[in-house]
Amino acid sequence: MSKYLITPSLLNSWRYAISPENDYGNLEDFKKVLSREPMEETEAIRIGFEYEDFMIKNYEQTKNGCYQVKLSKDIVTKTGVYVLYGRLDCLKAGKIYDYKYTGSYDVGKFFNNYQTAIYLDLAPEAFEMEYLICNNYKAGKKIEELNIYHETYTRKEVNIDLGYEIDCFIYWLKANNLYSIFCDKWESKF
Repeated sequence: MSKYLITPSLLNSWRYAISPENDYGNLEDFKKVLSREPMEETEAIRIGFEYEDFMIKNYEQTKNGCYQVKLSKDIVTKTGVYVLYGRLDCLKAGKIYDYKYTGSYDVGKFFNNYQTAIYLDLAPEAFEMEYLICNNYKAGKKIEELNIYHETYTRKEVNIDLGYEIDCFIYWLKANNLYSIFCDKWESKF
């Protein structure tokens, strides 16, 4: 029996597309994510990669951590068995760090992010996850010139039932005739 991947980016894209808070996002963008179409590298994406590389080399709290840690595990829900999958930017001393570049930042931006719940589930040894968010990164700046905002979440603060959320996602895909695309594009090799 086939198992299918569930990633933070897939669930976050779905949530954005169906959320009234985001004016129902953009269903076409979600379909591109669901179909695993290659994303065009925008300037923001490029800067995000540069920021991540800069932080790995220069941010004292994450120096000498384990970078780009790939983790996966099975999760059983009412609709089936799936594989949670994630790639942690940095894991160090029981803490997950994630580097985020954004054009604008509001406090709590990542509070309900599926990434937090999935990463903490994938790394049981981690006691918390910290987002290191920057909205003014430019090559050549020193670390003290950057606006680095911190959002830290412990396991107790994460209030997302992943099994329930995955089931809602699968029911929604089926109701919107998108489940076959999911099965075709997200089959797991794990």
